[in-house]
Amino acid sequence: MNTSPVENQEETSALQSASEHLVELAQSKQLVLLGDQTGIAEHVRFISQILPDLYEAGVHNLAWEFTNSRTQESLDQLLTAESWDDAACTNLFIDLLGIGFTYFEYAEVLKSAWSLNRSLESQAPCFRVVGLGLPTYVEDPSLLEGRSAAELELRNWWMGGNYRDVAAFHMANTLTNEVLRSGGRAVVLMSGERTTTGLIQWEDGLPTVTVGNLLHRWMAEGVARVLFHGSVADSQATERVEALIAAAPEKPDTFGIALDLATLGNVGLNEVVGSVDGKETSLRLKDVADSYIWLGNIESWSPCQLIENVITEENFEYLEARYRAIDPRSEPWTQSELEQIRIDGQTKLSDSWLKLPIIEEPPAKRNKFRKRRT
Repeated sequence: MNTSPVENQEETSALQSASEHLVELAQSKQLVLLGDQTGIAEHVRFISQILPDLYEAGVHNLAWEFTNSRTQESLDQLLTAESWDDAACTNLFIDLLGIGFTYFEYAEVLKSAWSLNRSLESQAPCFRVVGLGLPTYVEDPSLLEGRSAAELELRNWWMGGNYRDVAAFHMANTLTNEVLRSGGRAVVLMSGERTTTGLIQWEDGLPTVTVGNLLHRWMAEGVARVLFHGSVADSQATERVEALIAAAPEKPDTFGIALDLATLGNVGLNEVVGSVDGKETSLRLKDVADSYIWLGNIESWSPCQLIENVITEENFEYLEARYRAIDPRSEPWTQSELEQIRIDGQTKLSDSWLKLPIIEEPPAKRNKFRKRRT
């Protein structure tokens, strides 16, 4: 699975741990785009734990799409405050999608960043979390005339263009203004499909635009794409990766590995279609990403947990209006209904994750020597 042969039976694996690999890569690049699927608790906890190592390596920024850029001032104040403020933290996620994204593990990332800042010398630069989110829904139900703000046509109208492309340009510009222009470095956590760099894909005959595409054009080797296991949208390739790791002599619990010279890099992609450097060809993992992070197979994943006591008497009216814009009805939603929607959403998190192919059992063979009827 790795490229260094084992010369001594007692020698330990040449593989780097996941944290060592990511920190080393982030130290050598201005931006590392870390692709994931939303809501995998083990992956988000990994980010919380790695922040001090990133800071020690000179990487003072984590950027992500899980808070809006319009709340950056509030986010900066939260992470540099004398004491931790649970309510202020929760409000950042409420601003993102109302009740739709209020998960404990993501809040713990912010608390980890706050704890890191509290441990620094007074003159040391603070660690920042940079919000890349852009509101893509009409948030006022009175403007919708009974329509759902989630309708694609309505969202495109509201954004003044294809909301996916507009969001990509917004995120790239935010990273430029908040990180790159000051000479900083950042790890950027976002959904895997946003992180494609040299890979160009098509939708309805038109090339898609991702934040990774834009940054790769501007920065070339200054940006790297890293994939968490399971974040590439190819179930057969993911199954092949798990088989290779299961057969590896090292039996690693976690690891990070560069794909250009690794066996994993040669895993073919059957469900990802696109071109690299203007050429359409069969793709392998190393064609679409620079590195791979393994924290366990898909069966080991667990969903993030809900933040408690999100809906209060003070914010209920606001949250109800935000949700009614997405799911309109004539009468207001009740507080108990909104809480149940939060619970249902958390239980369905795993439905959006990549699934391995279902192995169909061969039909039972018929007995050619059946007993004759008498």
